[in-house]
Amino acid sequence: MTESGIPENLEPRFAQPKGWRWHHFERVKGRKIRFGSVFPEDSIPDAVVVCLQGVREFSEKYFEIAHWCLENNLAFWTMDWVGQGKSSRYLKNPQKRYSNNFENDIDDLHFFIKEYIIHSCVHPDRGRIPMAMLAHSMGANIGMRFLEKHNETFECAAFTAPLVGIKAFKSIPNHVMLGVGAFCNIVVGKSYVPGGKDWEKRTDRVRLTSDEPRNNIDERWCKADADLRCGDLTFRWVYEAHKSCMALQKTAEYIPTPCLLGIAGEDDLVDNTKTEKIAGKMSDVNIIEYPGSYHEILMEKDSIRGNFLMHFHDIIKERIIDRPETLKPF
Repeated sequence: MTESGIPENLEPRFAQPKGWRWHHFERVKGRKIRFGSVFPEDSIPDAVVVCLQGVREFSEKYFEIAHWCLENNLAFWTMDWVGQGKSSRYLKNPQKRYSNNFENDIDDLHFFIKEYIIHSCVHPDRGRIPMAMLAHSMGANIGMRFLEKHNETFECAAFTAPLVGIKAFKSIPNHVMLGVGAFCNIVVGKSYVPGGKDWEKRTDRVRLTSDEPRNNIDERWCKADADLRCGDLTFRWVYEAHKSCMALQKTAEYIPTPCLLGIAGEDDLVDNTKTEKIAGKMSDVNIIEYPGSYHEILMEKDSIRGNFLMHFHDIIKERIIDRPETLKPF
């Protein structure tokens, strides 16, 4: 499977890593999910990192993280959720970010891991190669809910700006927002939320990081490859996201997996108060707050991004590399 539409003058850190492989699968006929992976060239990886993207994101945006993984002897896998990237889109207008239920995304992730990733996690000389989850925002919501359902899969997990609650609804009781969301879904579920537009018509892009090159990488890829473009959110996506947040708020305390949570102090999208509240109920969690960070910690300036990735590698070392005897069976 070949890819085209590469931005001009792309820095090597943002380019596709050597050895990267593209694939896709279809769980339902006509519903394609694209994914990519890369492995250290001359060594057995210490762990396999499964990266879960945020809303409207795509695999190319995470090439820099893939390079970081290779530099630290880690394999890297990521997939485009249905509705974004080069996976299938939901509506006639593919730009509209729709959802029919986050439960389907959890199921897609389970299928992806069970049918593809786990098979790469066994080496004839090393044996079991453990997995670590790295997830952002919406991906963190899906990933945390996955861990509650399938807690035997990952040895550790790290989340940046997890979507535990939507900041715009912070002062509205959950049950009220659920009722409003359900009504809007019935009436205008496939419509953009107020102010929503196709990618090409958006001129007021939200600032998601203080690092200029990383802040622009999303737009550069979308300009080079129109198939990656995704517009704003629909009422149905917001409704499904709120439902998934409510589910996560009830079940996060049952996640036994060692977790690292990165909270962005300048986050305008997720409700940090709810994140801190559920973290207080989790059995094995380390919270790191970054007061100067915008929403995308993994795309932030080096002092913030590097610090979080350092802590992520530390948890991999402590829970995986230094303790091979404790690895869970598949």
